[in-house]
Parts: sequence; structure tokens; C-alpha cells
Amino acid sequence: MKILRPQPFYFDGGTSAVLLLHSFSGTSNDMRLLGRFLQRNNFSVYAPMLVGHGTDEPLDILEKGGPDQWWQQTQASIDFLKQKQKTKVYVFGLSLGAIFATQALEENPDVIAGGVFGSPLHNQEFKDIKSAFMTYAKKVYSLQQDLTDVGLDAKMRVVKSKIDNKIMSIQKTSVGVTEKLAEINRPYFIGQGTSDKLVNPEAAKLVAQDVKTSQLHFYDAGHVLTINRAHNQLQSDVLNFLENN
Repeated sequence: MKILRPQPFYFDGGTSAVLLLHSFSGTSNDMRLLGRFLQRNNFSVYAPMLVGHGTDEPLDILEKGGPDQWWQQTQASIDFLKQKQKTKVYVFGLSLGAIFATQALEENPDVIAGGVFGSPLHNQEFKDIKSAFMTYAKKVYSLQQDLTDVGLDAKMRVVKSKIDNKIMSIQKTSVGVTEKLAEINRPYFIGQGTSDKLVNPEAAKLVAQDVKTSQLHFYDAGHVLTINRAHNQLQSDVLNFLENN
């Protein structure tokens, strides 16, 4: 059985466009429900695949991707939407993607508004994100039928040897973006699950204090708000935000 790999997507739906950036151990698939919903409501939507993601080799994320590449991709994605003659560009990010969506609002004048879901900004601890990635890697490897237990253990040792450096570089980027939050003067949506196990839900309140233009939404749900039980409420909240900004 051939496993279909996730693909980036572009849904053309209107003159206003929304860029959606996925998480560290996620793919553009996590944005597909929200993307289709926004397209049905006359927004164009682009969800790129961050470098290293969407393959059956978790090491690709650690070896090929990184904050510099992902930020360049974010900027290139905004340019892509401008080339599509979109008059308004919004940027939202989930978890890792939240860092770059926020950076875009801080640094790119072409973005008129945007926001974050399950944001790691103002988080002191990234160890839960590390353990989630290790779980993700093991799950991906265990689906590979030609990989023996010995081979799986060997792969996991390599992941373990490289994950800390990658998490440190992400955390450093996150701190830099957090330090400039007060400079954001465009509408800023914050969506946060109250039972999020990967980031501290309380950190969302600190972000909201820093960004004077923020709108804070709490959901009775976990981390991946775009596909978990909060997704319907999140979709209508995001649409409301877009239509009013």
C-alpha cells in the first residue's frame, strides 16, 4: 500500500488571501480543514510545506530545515500571494508556524493582520515540544515495514542526538520574536487551548499583554486547534476576525 504524502496547497477563493503555517511535527494537512472553510467563505488560502516536513524521514526536519529556512519560506509565501494579485494578505501559524506568522507581522508591511494558534511565544520550556517530536519520529518509523526494531532504535538514537540543537535554535528565534511583540500594531488573533500539553496556556495571556491590538480566544481543547474538537469554533472566530480586519 502506497502512503500518500501530504502536499502543500493553494485554494483560490477571493482577492484576500490567508497564509497558513503548520507546526514542528505537523504538515500542511493540519491546515486543510481551515483552508477549505476559508475558501468557501471567499478567501484564497496558501499552506506551504515547511522545509524538511511531509516526508517519511523525520531527520529531514532536523537536517534540512531550520528557523532561517522557514523564515525565508514565510517571506517567499507572502510574495507568492502578492504575485497572485491578492489585495490583502493575512498570516496565521500553528505552534512553530506561530513564530514565523508573528515575525511576519513584526517585519513585513505587506501583511495586514494575522495571528497564532497554540503559540510557543513567552514559553520558557520547550521540553514538551521535544518529547512530542520524539513520539512523532517513533510513530513515523514504526509505520515503515522494512525497518527492523534494531534499525528503528538506531534511527531514534540519531534523532535524539540532533533534536536538542534544533530545539535550541527554534527557542532562540522564539525569544527574538517575543522581544518585539510590543511593536505589532496590526490586528493579532491569539487562539489557545486550555488543555494544551505542548505549550503553557498561560503564556497566551502574556502575549496578549504585549500586543495591544490582540484578540485572545481560549478553547476547551488541546494543542492542534485546527483539527481537534475546537476546530469549528476556531474557524468561525478566524472568519469573523478576517471579515472585520
